[in-house]
Amino acid sequence: MNIEKSPDAFRTISEAGEMLSLPSHVLRFWESKFPQIKPIKRAGGRRFYRPNDILALFGIKKLLHGNGMTIIGVKRLIREKGIKYLIDIGQKEKSGLNENISDQNGFNKTLNLGDVSLNEGNSLDMKRLSEIKTELFILRSRIAERITTSHRIHPK
Repeated sequence: MNIEKSPDAFRTISEAGEMLSLPSHVLRFWESKFPQIKPIKRAGGRRFYRPNDILALFGIKKLLHGNGMTIIGVKRLIREKGIKYLIDIGQKEKSGLNENISDQNGFNKTLNLGDVSLNEGNSLDMKRLSEIKTELFILRSRIAERITTSHRIHPK
């Protein structure tokens, strides 16, 4: 029997990852990059995300994955507009998630899958493709950070 949690309930890292369609290691990585994400940690290090943490994570995901921003760009946006702005983005993204599952055409083009439909029970593993996409976004962010750092150290 699966009991639905209240929208105000705290979520474990696996529940948060499931809601966001992201692996747990991405959430831990984002915690290290965004000090605004501070889950409560219980004995044994188990994380519990508050509702606003979840909304902020939805906002971060939208900006990084949906809008193609870098981690540095998202940090700058939070600094300029505040965490409330990020939470508002997350609220819209979470609400829209129920209506629009994903932009599969953009996803297919990004991975050069052409006209392959991901809805037609073919052999493509959606979860694995999502993990690969997440890893690629993380790598892109890391590269952008290194480029930014190297320009600060060695300006042209």
